[in-house]
Parts: sequence; C-alpha cells; structure tokens
Amino acid sequence: MSRPTTLTDSSQWIAELSGLSTTIARITQGNPVPLVVYRDANGEIVESQPFNLANDADHNAAFARCFDQLSAHGAPDDTLRNYLGTLTNGNNTYGTASELLTYLWLLDHRAIFEIQIPMTGADILNPKGSDLDGKLTFSSDVFFDIKGFGFQENMVERLKKRLETDIPGKWIAVEGSWDVSAETLEDLLAKGYKPLRTELHQNLTATRDGLVFVKRDRRSVQVSHRTVDPYQFAAENGSYLFRFAKQFCRSHPFFLIVAYHPWFGGQSLNTNFADFTITASRSLARRTFIQFLNDASPVFDVTRAEASKSLSGIGFLNVSQLSGSAKKDHVLRLYLNPNATHPIDRLTIDSLGLHDPQSVAVDDFRFDNY
Repeated sequence: MSRPTTLTDSSQWIAELSGLSTTIARITQGNPVPLVVYRDANGEIVESQPFNLANDADHNAAFARCFDQLSAHGAPDDTLRNYLGTLTNGNNTYGTASELLTYLWLLDHRAIFEIQIPMTGADILNPKGSDLDGKLTFSSDVFFDIKGFGFQENMVERLKKRLETDIPGKWIAVEGSWDVSAETLEDLLAKGYKPLRTELHQNLTATRDGLVFVKRDRRSVQVSHRTVDPYQFAAENGSYLFRFAKQFCRSHPFFLIVAYHPWFGGQSLNTNFADFTITASRSLARRTFIQFLNDASPVFDVTRAEASKSLSGIGFLNVSQLSGSAKKDHVLRLYLNPNATHPIDRLTIDSLGLHDPQSVAVDDFRFDNY
C-alpha cells in the first residue's frame, strides 16, 4: 500500500513511524494504538500538533531514532508503547514530544541516564510520590524532569481561535504586550472569557493587563503587532516554575529541562531575536533561584524559600527538528542555582558537553547572587 500524500490520523502516522523504526514496528504488532483523527472529512485540521509533526520528515526521523535508541538502552516496551500512544493522541502530544526530543538530545550527546524513575513522598515534595522523567548517572545521581514551555503563545492562540469561533465573520488580533502572567491568561480562558467576549461583541477593542484584543473584518491579508520584553516576562512569571515543585527532590540534585519548540508556543524563544531567548531564560531562572529566598508561603510541607533551594538548576533546550534549525539553536542553556541545597556536581555538568563542548552553555550566577 502506498503512503498517503498527507497523514491525517494516528494510524497513518504510526504506520509511517513503523517504516522508520524497528522498535515502533515491534511494539505496535498486535497492540493497536487508539485511532485519533487529525483532519476531518471536511478537510479541517482538528488536531494541529500531531498533524504537523506527522507530516514532517525531519521530526519523524527524529522520533524513530529516539525510540530505537531508547530501546537499545533498555527502555521497556510498555514504557515506549505508552510514549507512542500519548505522542499520537493529540491531548498529550506536546508534552510527550518535548520528552522524547529531549531524550534524543541527551542520547546524541552521549549522556549517561535512565528514564522514568519512581520516587516516593520521602524523595520528592509531592507527598504522594511520582515518576520523574530521568536521572543522570555519570558521576552521581542527578534527577531531572522535562516540561514543555511556551504557555504565552499557546494560550493567546487558544483565546484568539475561541473568540473567532464565538464572533463569526470577524478576525481577532491580539496586540499590545504579551508579557503577562500565566495566571492572567488562564483567567481569560476561564471566568474572564465571557466578559471579554461580550466586550468584543459590543466594541472594536478590549484591553486586559496589557493585551489589546482587536476585532476586524476578515480580509485575505491581515497584519497585527505586539511587543515583548524579556525582563517584563520574567517579572510577571517569576513564580511560574514552582508549578512543578511537586517533583523537586528533597535529598538529591534535581533540575528542570524546559523544552521549547516553534510550533508549540516557542516561536519567540526559537528565533532568539535581539538575544530574547538568552535574556528571558536567564532572567526567569534568576528570579526562580533568588527572588523567593525570604518567602515563607507553604509549598507542600516546606516554604517556598526552601523549595527554591531544592531546584538545583534549569536547562532551556530548543527541541525543534526542522531542517532549517542551525546547530547553534540546540544549545542546552543550563542555569545553576547558586543557593541550591544539593548542587549538581561539576563532573555531571561537564559530561553533558563532553562530546560537543559548544552544545552546553552554563551560567552559575556566581557573581550575580543578590
């Protein structure tokens, strides 16, 4: 059977991946993955994230290599089958793609690590325990978890599409400053949505915390503009990474790997225009490490100050596999917490760039901790 010109559902995508990966072909034999439609009978794309990935040869090749290499490193078939299911189902595509492409970066850089590490409430701040995405084992045990990043662009796009659906025939531009907090955007998608929609029904514009929503007639060409400031972004979202504090380790070094992709809300970070990526990532890391050192508000059974010290580092990584992406865009920017209770040892840090010294940029805030 010939390959469809365009892959429109999960079964077609898995068939494509099976032709590239012996591992995927093996784990799906007799274990069908639930069918998810990416483009409906009317030609409308209903699951854009898996649709875009499925129809890009570079990403398919990357996923195939990742599954084969993880299997060769001992990852159980059940774990890999679960990854394949969540990658292709639409609901969890972004998070799973972020994990797999981060694993691929580690594999390509010959990092020594294990995946899916079970932890108890005595090991991490979550009293119920949880699995962490991985553990580096080059010199000592350094645990990590992977988070997809790009909430601003993701949530603004969701708002825009929702408003355009509810205000038929109109095109909605989101202008002004996008450097608002995640909480502001979440509110606009929840209880703040109805008042926003009502205001736009009645008026041409509506303003919310720097965001300017503009209603226009639909035209073949539309232009909008927005402003970004990496320092304002960090100031508005200084506490954002504490959302993942439940996975911070109590007695071991632990760091977050923040993965971003231009298709999943990471366009500004991907382009690095005027050093936006470097400035925004460093500013956010610095606030996470330093801003809350006197904050006594509770995070599970510790204070936020103590939780901030449980985060040993933050690594920002561009996981795009687009053929136009230059190698310099795939540097792991690793920011080390100068106040960490359990710092990451230097041998482990050096091991990440052992086979490609230019692939890891490290900033330890040694003279910037105030």
